[in-house]
Amino acid sequence: MTLALTDLDWPVRTDRLELRPARSEDADAVWPWYRLPEVQEWTTTLSTSLEDHQQWWDRSIESSVVGILDGRIVAAGKVQRQDPWSQADMTRQARGQQAELGWVLDPGVQGRGLGTEFAAALLDLAVDGLGVRRVEASCFAENLASRRVMEKIGLRCEGVFVEESLHRSGRWLDGMAFAILAREHRARRA
Repeated sequence: MTLALTDLDWPVRTDRLELRPARSEDADAVWPWYRLPEVQEWTTTLSTSLEDHQQWWDRSIESSVVGILDGRIVAAGKVQRQDPWSQADMTRQARGQQAELGWVLDPGVQGRGLGTEFAAALLDLAVDGLGVRRVEASCFAENLASRRVMEKIGLRCEGVFVEESLHRSGRWLDGMAFAILAREHRARRA
């Protein structure tokens, strides 16, 4: 049986955050900080209005998690189960064995380690909750904060891809891919 985020026990608590699956109404709560230029600089989807944001939010909700600090959503992320590449006769065995992580943090709480705490919890959800064997994350190489978080939670850089990502600034930027195997993550925590 392949588990989904909704099958897990919620909420999940870290030292300072409470994590739970995202809800449709959470789009309103994150919009005030999600729409800020310093956040939108690195996000995949540019929402120009609350209505656009709500539609995007609802489309991605099944793989989305929010982080709550003192009753307020300060982080939004994804744990998206994926099928890794495999030979055609092995696709059934490979199905759902990988997950991609992503996260966004309210700039008002940055610099306190909450991004790392949130991302580490997402990694635990992927490995311990969903039982995937490999976890990936990617970013623009210039997104130093995201790169630092990936390194702090134990992901290794597996590739730097020169000018492979078109940024909404119109510039071609380097992209970076990070990953960790579940067994590596478990060994790192032990």
